[in-house]
Amino acid sequence: MFRRSVRSIMSSVKPIAYENARKEQLIEQFTAVKGMVDAEVPSGSNKVLLLAVSKLKPASDIQILYDYGVRDFGENYVQELIEKSQLLPQDIRWHFIGGLQSNKCKDLAKVANLHTVETVDSLKKARKLNEARGKYQPECEAISCNIQINTSQEDQKSGLVSEKEIFEIVEFFKSEEAKYVKLNGLMTIGSWDVSHDDTNENKDFSKLVEWKQKIDSKYGTELKLSMGMSADFKQAIKQGTSEVRIGTDIFGTRPPKNEAKI
Repeated sequence: MFRRSVRSIMSSVKPIAYENARKEQLIEQFTAVKGMVDAEVPSGSNKVLLLAVSKLKPASDIQILYDYGVRDFGENYVQELIEKSQLLPQDIRWHFIGGLQSNKCKDLAKVANLHTVETVDSLKKARKLNEARGKYQPECEAISCNIQINTSQEDQKSGLVSEKEIFEIVEFFKSEEAKYVKLNGLMTIGSWDVSHDDTNENKDFSKLVEWKQKIDSKYGTELKLSMGMSADFKQAIKQGTSEVRIGTDIFGTRPPKNEAKI
């Protein structure tokens, strides 16, 4: 299916102004984190994407890093992602990394430059994303999707644990029905205790690697992995992640949600 690029279907957006002092601070912090990430990647391995998690930070911060060359940004809240996408350049690759609600799939799918939804945790939500993308943005690129797996099996965390449900979603993504979404990889959030113990292999990350191997073997896929945040990204890289999600170390402490300004 022919899909036009975001640039060809959306007009340009006027750059957002920002202060030089904040520019220098953000670029320094981003390059420091990027340097640490790159230093952990084994020689000869594929690069690891540093996803800048910009939730609750102003659009001007994103503009600064965009002007520096960054294109991938992660947001946790649907409405915040939508508002920022309308203000910022249209070649930004937005990643939704928050808890995905069925009734928000339609709103997310309308964002033309939505690149990835990293938290697909049910077949119903995968179908809704596909249906909404086909209805509202059929000429845009298909949405990349990660299946979220609850590797720590903690009740407070989203994500799948059932092999049957995981395989059902994989099979949906491989079906002809899934024209507007595509399977990119697997995502997990490690437990707090394990993620703050960097002396041993992270068992939650090991579990995600096992799932990748099982799915790749069964379906002939080559899934990417999204695991690792500020506290545990070094271990995640050692264990084969394709992406790390880092926010505070780049942007600084976040304000309370009710005080955040776009």
